[in-house]
Amino acid sequence: MLSSKELMHLEDFLGMEQNCAKTMSYFASNVQDAQAKQLFQQLGQKSQQHVQTMSKHLNAGQNLQ
Repeated sequence: MLSSKELMHLEDFLGMEQNCAKTMSYFASNVQDAQAKQLFQQLGQKSQQHVQTMSKHLNAGQNLQ
């Protein structure tokens, strides 16, 4: 079981990861170079996957409490 401090840190990490996904999406939509666009899209997708995974685990942990 997670302590409230650990949960707070994970929620902070989740917020940072969501911000990263949004930033990468913004860069991908505003860059002209095709390789850079692809890289930003891939990084944004990976960040979004992290958000989904973390959310799933946080929700599962809260259901156990």
